[in-house]
Amino acid sequence: MSEVNLSLSTLGGGALEEQFQQLIPALLSQLKHGQKASVAVNIDFKRVDNTDTMITTSYRLTPKFPSISRASICQVTGDNRLKTDAPIEKPKLVNLFSGTEGGNKNE
Repeated sequence: MSEVNLSLSTLGGGALEEQFQQLIPALLSQLKHGQKASVAVNIDFKRVDNTDTMITTSYRLTPKFPSISRASICQVTGDNRLKTDAPIEKPKLVNLFSGTEGGNKNE
């Protein structure tokens, strides 16, 4: 096995770079105009007990996908409860055609 200097591309046997490259498209696919996403990279170094020359390295990738947020106005009642508008009901789907309309050639 050959040895190389530690770098971001060699950390974890190259796994950090590989996972970073896989993560970027997932983040970008969720990003809309004006939104922000991020990736935090933490690298830890720990000296191995009873040795002066060995250190373990580990990393952690922490993605932060764009958050979803909305706001609404609430009114405080006399008994300290919050009142807000009821959610708008979604329209019901209407099937304009049944499976047999339009003529089945076998009928």
